[in-house]
Parts: sequence; structure tokens; C-alpha cells
Amino acid sequence: MSLHRRDFLRLLGAGAAVAQPAWARHWLSFDPDLSDRRLVLIFLEGGNDGLNTVVPYGDDQYHQARPKLALKKEALIPLDDSTGMHDSLRALDLAWQAGELAVLRDVGYERPDLSHFVSRDIWHSGRRETVERSSGWVGRAQLAAQTKGLPPAALGLAEAPLVLKNAQSNGLTITEFDRFAQKPAPRLPTPPGAAEGLARIARAAEDAQQVAVRMAEAVAKIPAGPGYPQTTLARRLQLAARLVRVEAGPPVLCVQLGGFDTHSLQPGLHAALLRQLGDALAAFHADLGRDGAAKRCLSLVYSEFGRRVRENGSAGTDHGTAGPMFALGGGVKGGLFGGAPSLDLADGNLAVQQDFRAVFSEATRDWLGWDARGLFDGGFEHGRGKLGFLGG
Repeated sequence: MSLHRRDFLRLLGAGAAVAQPAWARHWLSFDPDLSDRRLVLIFLEGGNDGLNTVVPYGDDQYHQARPKLALKKEALIPLDDSTGMHDSLRALDLAWQAGELAVLRDVGYERPDLSHFVSRDIWHSGRRETVERSSGWVGRAQLAAQTKGLPPAALGLAEAPLVLKNAQSNGLTITEFDRFAQKPAPRLPTPPGAAEGLARIARAAEDAQQVAVRMAEAVAKIPAGPGYPQTTLARRLQLAARLVRVEAGPPVLCVQLGGFDTHSLQPGLHAALLRQLGDALAAFHADLGRDGAAKRCLSLVYSEFGRRVRENGSAGTDHGTAGPMFALGGGVKGGLFGGAPSLDLADGNLAVQQDFRAVFSEATRDWLGWDARGLFDGGFEHGRGKLGFLGG
């Protein structure tokens, strides 16, 4: 399949300006620092049921609130003497035992919004108090850092996610990498007297063509890692592992796994989704561990909200508030972060223990080395938010 004009513009992150972005010029001649760290964001779309992911099996109120959905201790991976992880995530137990997996409990934000779209945009913009959410925290942080390699990239998404957007670029969106690994399309003509707008598009397309070819050449030198299951998420993370190793490659990679809006018949569906997540993520971590790349890659797993404490009448759960995040990598301080959730709640929802902006502040500042000041709103505008899950 040849590259088309829409592919060029998508690769360039079009949607902001079509003028040649600086990163395209820089990456074609950049002398990389191989110690560059990478961040992988894995978004569980739909609202993952955190209580059946990281399970407070020692709390009687959990079993009372979920007579059909509650999971028993014997079916869980133990994390402490009253908490277990869903058995479908068993592939991550090796990372847990090695101290390379952190479980951040009850992460969310104050005055939660239970709309999928609004809550997702709050997480991805980094702004709870600010109504204007046209750019993302990754996009703004990357722009301020003036990185010279490739910009952040989304894998498997046709449209750029909000989290990557800034005033100049939408980042990269790569639906299928093979599309960018083909023989490039002919150079777009720019006849004498062409309008300046068309000329800019042609120049942007030419840059995108060069980036696509160079990027394909770089990835082709890195063999695909072994041991991945045959799932969509696994294929995307397999490509992510190769991009992590690309010199001056994207500093942030985004992937998504949907289907977590489990209002009915939750047990089988939720188990299958978590198995896909756990197996793919464990294969990704093992792949990076083959040559030490895991030491400079941090993966964060999150959802736009959790589910209500009490099950509904359809063997499912409805939209809730806080939920767990996972942090995985060689730089992670493994363990449980946050206390056991309180299930004695009048409104039926979990209280937020830890704000997502503190998690992302720590990842931005202490992992990527970018300035987090002014990046988030509320009490996090100073950029000093920290949970302490890094430093292992």
C-alpha cells in the first residue's frame, strides 16, 4: 500500500498548522542520546472496574455489596494480607515479585464527572478546574521541553488523542506501521504560481515522506520481540517495544484497550479484557528486559474512572469514581500505594485517595525530566505532585 496525502499529514500531526514542524527537520539529522527515557500510556477505555481488578477481599462490605461479582481470595494473586489482584493478570506476577510493578489505589480527582467523554478529557488535558481542554498534558509538556526527536505517538488510533495535542502539533498517529513502511508515494507537484497554502502542504508531505521512510528503516533494524499473544493490544505493544529502541524515537507512546464499560454480564468480559492486558503488558516488559530497555521505559495503565461499589441488577457495575493505576518498569518502586479503600460510603462511590495529576506530574518531572510547572491545574500547578512510585 502506498502512502497517500492524508497519511503524510496524519504522520505530521496535522490538525494544527501544516507548516513544516521543527521536529521533522530535527529528527532527520538528530544525534540521539541513547539514555533517553520513554513513557508508555495504556488507556483502558470505558471505565475499568477497579474493585474487581485490585480486590479488597478482606473487607466484608466488598462481599456484601457484590453478592454475584465478588471474587474470593483463592481466585486472586495476593498483594498483601487483605488485597489481591485479578487472576487474569497473573502474567504480571513476575514483575510484582521483582519489585517492578506499582499498584496505585483509588486514583481519580475531586468532584468526579461520570461522563466517559468529559472524564477522559479531564485526565488527558490534565485540567479539572479549567473548562478549556483543547490540548493535552503530554503535548504541552513536550512543546515546552523542545525535544528534538520524534514527537509523542499514538499507536492504533485513527485520530490523535487529546493527551498528545499542543498548539503546534497533534503528535504522530500510526494506525498500522506497515502502511508507513512501503515505497513512498511520488513527490507532490508544486507548479509555478501555486498558492502558498498548497505549497506548504506539499512541503509538509515531503517532510512526512522522509520521516516515514527513515522511521521504517530504523524500526526494520530492530527485530520484533518474541512471546507476544495474538491480540490487538499485544501487536501494538510489540511495535511500541521497537519504537522504544529507535534512536530519537517518540518519548511518549499511547495505546488504548476498549470494552471496559461493563454494565451487564461483567465477569467473563472483564476477565477476558484483563487477561489481554496482563498477557500483552507482561510480554512487552519481558521484551524490553532482553537488552535492558526496560530500565528506561515506564508504563502507566489507567482508565477514565472506576465503577460503583455495589453491583447492579444485570451482573454488572455502573459508572463510578476512583480506580487503580499500574506503573511498570525498571525504574518503578514496586508495591501498593495508598491505603485500603473505604467501602462505607453514602453515595455508593469510592473516595479518591490519590489525584491523577500527582501521578502524571511525577512521571513528567522525575521520569521524563520535563518541567511540570503550569502543566496541571488546581493544587498541582506548581508541578510538585508526587506519590513516590519512582526510584526503584
